[in-house]
Amino acid sequence: MEKIKKKKKNVILLILLLCAGLIFFLVTLLMDVLGNQARKNHREEDSSAVELDVVYAFQNPQWNASMERVIRAFEEKYPDIILNYEVNYGDSVYEDILTKKIARDELGDLVQLKTPDAYVSAGLLGELDASVLKQCREVYSSDGKGYGVPMAESTWGILYNKNLFAQCGLDVPETYEQFLQACETLKQNHITPVGIAGADLWHLEYWMNHFFSTDVLSRDARWLQKCAAGQTAWTDAEAVRMMQHLKTLFENGYVNENWMNVSDASLSYRMSEEAAAMIYTGPWTAAQVRQLNPDIDLGWFYLPDEEGERYAPDHLDAYWSVTKECAQDEDRYQAAMLFLNFFYSDTVYADFCESTGTFPMGKEDAGFEAGAFGSEVSEAMELADHKVSVYIGNEETPEGFEKYMLETVREIMYGSCGTEEGLQRIQDFWEQLSHEPEGGQGDMP
Repeated sequence: MEKIKKKKKNVILLILLLCAGLIFFLVTLLMDVLGNQARKNHREEDSSAVELDVVYAFQNPQWNASMERVIRAFEEKYPDIILNYEVNYGDSVYEDILTKKIARDELGDLVQLKTPDAYVSAGLLGELDASVLKQCREVYSSDGKGYGVPMAESTWGILYNKNLFAQCGLDVPETYEQFLQACETLKQNHITPVGIAGADLWHLEYWMNHFFSTDVLSRDARWLQKCAAGQTAWTDAEAVRMMQHLKTLFENGYVNENWMNVSDASLSYRMSEEAAAMIYTGPWTAAQVRQLNPDIDLGWFYLPDEEGERYAPDHLDAYWSVTKECAQDEDRYQAAMLFLNFFYSDTVYADFCESTGTFPMGKEDAGFEAGAFGSEVSEAMELADHKVSVYIGNEETPEGFEKYMLETVREIMYGSCGTEEGLQRIQDFWEQLSHEPEGGQGDMP
């Protein structure tokens, strides 16, 4: 009887979480539509206003809210410039969304890109003004011309509930084996060890890139380049090991039930209700969890490998770029440059980085999230044994590969596809997408 009650309670909780996630998305979409309608009305009243279309990723609720806050502040300061934007959200990776926009000629004027190089090669981007380029410590350039400025530096790791760890007598794991032991202890105490969101395909990026770092890149930092040259393959032993590590979490029952139907946004609700002890995510999720449960005590660590080495993702995977079409229109181009300079201004950029849980890339540090948790993240990153900037989906990955790979990984974890079969499919698709023939990129040392 107790098990039946618990099962009913879990089902009710899941329904509430799904409803909350759906309501959040619909409210966000409605606000987006109403906001753009207001802009349209203003444009009709003032034909002299400059209009810009802004395309950016819905990476998480904090990112979206922060972007909207920047846009509103900009329009208040510059009422003659109207910024149209939309929520780019769905069970897909952002690159796939952009590909569809390009096909419909809807890439806009200002666009957030994961890796600008393919768009530069395709002739889709315009140069950024020197006033913008000098705002950042690093820029994306090609042939001496600047085409992208990083929005911020991001990291991913394990967000965990310190109270649940203390109740179960657990410390932060020093090895991967200790992490698995912690998962088993939590499970034995009827606590879901790990929350995973299979409904949002891109959520699996966190786990895949972690094991890609510990099982593949740790043995060969140039593995992706060699794969492009036909010297390594997704069917190799290290890739098999990567997939087996992830599959162990599912096979041992360490992952939340119905994970295929759980969204990334709803994981914050699960953690706030102590329905999951850990989430692999970014620091930004902590703020959302604390909003739901101000009394929760959250901690952060980077998941160690079997030797105890900690790999901290250190990514510049969100760039501001301007489209070539925008660059060819003087008024729109100047308005776009005005917005980018506004974005990197001290108070605006500081608020953006703090609210999104990211590290600033401006030449003048805008600061990171204040408080104990922000310090814990910064300290953990400084103490990590390795900082990893290579990831599946970067410029060394064929366009379209990441989405297919994550879809296949989801099938493997769900059990509808075997590991060997899935990895062979991934390898076949990699070869299909490669523009160069096998080994065509030259021998690599």
